[in-house]
Amino acid sequence: MRRLLWISTLCWMSTLQAEPTTFTQAMTSQQLIASGQEAFLKRCSGCHGATAEGNGPAAPMLNPRPRNLVSGYFKFRSTPPGVLPTVSDLLRTIDQGVPGTSMPSFRDVSNQEKLALVAYIRSLRPEFLETRGDQLSLAISPPPKEIFSRKETLIAAAKRGLPIYQRNCRMCHGDGGKGDGPSTEEMVDSDDYPIKPADLTKNTIKSGPTAKDIFKAITLGIEGAPMPTYQQTLTEAERWDLTAYVFYLRGRAAGVYSEEDTLQ
Repeated sequence: MRRLLWISTLCWMSTLQAEPTTFTQAMTSQQLIASGQEAFLKRCSGCHGATAEGNGPAAPMLNPRPRNLVSGYFKFRSTPPGVLPTVSDLLRTIDQGVPGTSMPSFRDVSNQEKLALVAYIRSLRPEFLETRGDQLSLAISPPPKEIFSRKETLIAAAKRGLPIYQRNCRMCHGDGGKGDGPSTEEMVDSDDYPIKPADLTKNTIKSGPTAKDIFKAITLGIEGAPMPTYQQTLTEAERWDLTAYVFYLRGRAAGVYSEEDTLQ
């Protein structure tokens, strides 16, 4: 019986099925959502609010504000702008948290509870069942070895990425990548709350610490924030060179690169 319930739960969680769900599957889905709501109230409502609208008791003190899960944007996803995140995207955010914000990692929470939390979050918005985000999820190739395998090749790519950065990124992220560009004072998110660009010299940013995370943020943008998508305006090679430049900025801040490693 447990095996039957688990299989039906996974079917519901992955995507809509072509055929109507059976009574058992529907009951299992509702049980999972109820369990997720209980976990949400216990772990998440202090920030996101009991109604998940980003209005918890701690919300006024937090910057950035907690996400409105009912009507707000989801910033971290593998799907195109305007498409809701996949189950894997939501699980990843719950698992790793959002560095530099009040959203912690829930990596130590059981997988069953995290799946239940995702089920509850998805139940708040009917669009999750109407949009096949899993089919639109962007598959990102591993970082090119010809760039990221050696310091010399990364610096060469970063040199190509520097003018791309200056044309597209410096107004927000600043000349040195510290998030202090001339546009920062007037920047707001989709809810008109002040928002600051990422400090790219840090070892990790909100979207994640890896080259793939940075490349994905450049490619898809950060929905609800001023960070646009560059999927159509920059080639894949240019986006990897820009990613290399971000890694170079990190390395300079950490003392990895000497004055001899200048890009000028």
